[in-house]
Amino acid sequence: MAQQKGKKIPERADKSGFFTARSTPNRAQGQHEADQDGGGDDTLPLQNSPDHGNLPVTQEILRACLDEMSDKLLNKIQASVTALGKDIQELGERTAHVENHMGEYEEAHNDLADHVQALEKQLTSAQLKLSDLEDRSRRQNLRAQGITESVMQADIPKFLTGFFKCLIPDIPTEMILLDRAHLVAKPKFLPAEAARDTLTHLHYYHVKEAILKGARNRTNIPAKYSQLQIYADLSAATLQRRREFKETTETLREHKIPYRWGHPVRLIIQRNGTFTHVTTPEEGLKALKQWDLPVRKQRGRTASPQRLRQDWKKAKK
Repeated sequence: MAQQKGKKIPERADKSGFFTARSTPNRAQGQHEADQDGGGDDTLPLQNSPDHGNLPVTQEILRACLDEMSDKLLNKIQASVTALGKDIQELGERTAHVENHMGEYEEAHNDLADHVQALEKQLTSAQLKLSDLEDRSRRQNLRAQGITESVMQADIPKFLTGFFKCLIPDIPTEMILLDRAHLVAKPKFLPAEAARDTLTHLHYYHVKEAILKGARNRTNIPAKYSQLQIYADLSAATLQRRREFKETTETLREHKIPYRWGHPVRLIIQRNGTFTHVTTPEEGLKALKQWDLPVRKQRGRTASPQRLRQDWKKAKK
């Protein structure tokens, strides 16, 4: 209620009791008050402040304690942040060092990859030239497959001459001159009952070519020669190189596209009146893709080391 105008409020005569500590209650009263407020005491003395003794906690004392604790906590936080910043800086320097070395390693790897690819090309070229030289030394040889062991070694030249005469009847017999003819070792993967191949060296190269052509178009062959097959005598490296074109040649045969082999090993494909020379299996598959000819299955090949993309960059300080 509002005070009446002009009426004075009586002042407290003695203020000392307002600022002095409360008297210590007796045990029963203290126990009752502890049960009411949870056992706390508003006037606990400051334990860690010897300067204040057993004085009650006031606002100034509490502020001083909080300021002291805040300063200590701030100093600890600043020390921790300083140490953490130092660790981060060291980690950044180490990361930059690693990234710089990774960039150097990538450059060194790319240089090695370039050298390896260049050496592979040189090695392939040297192997092709070497196999071509070996094939040229065999260019007048023929391999006959299917001659049984019943034919004696001494009778092989006569037996082959009769077979060749059936293939090339237009060439005089005296031109079919065999310098030598003998059996060769059987590969280990062939069964024991398989007949060995016979290697023949003809004196005239054009006669050898005529025999190969006649073997592809032979007709009216006597029964005793029906099982014989004639092949050109090629080096193992050339045969292995030709096998690498297997996917291309199988696709060409399926679509009845004619082709022939060249020297050194290359594939000469005739399509729509145009000749395409393929020197590597990759070029053959690329040509089939351009002609929209599907390849059923591609064999996995050992890839050369490839250049790396430089993803590492120097860390900014």
